[in-house]
Amino acid sequence: MKTIERAARALCKFDGHAENIRFEGAPMWQSYVPQARALLDAIRSAAPAGADVAAWRMMIEAALGESLNV
Repeated sequence: MKTIERAARALCKFDGHAENIRFEGAPMWQSYVPQARALLDAIRSAAPAGADVAAWRMMIEAALGESLNV
């Protein structure tokens, strides 16, 4: 499972929705993909103290670049 999908599913559950109920013809979690991308974009430059900043940014960039192919 891609990072974006995992984040979107978590946000969906956090809002109290079942991940796979249908919403506008697709699983509900897919409607949370824009929020998941916004979240990852926001934390892109917020590396935890002591973290390898370059590795942190590379990990976030990779997640943002993932294609869901849904």
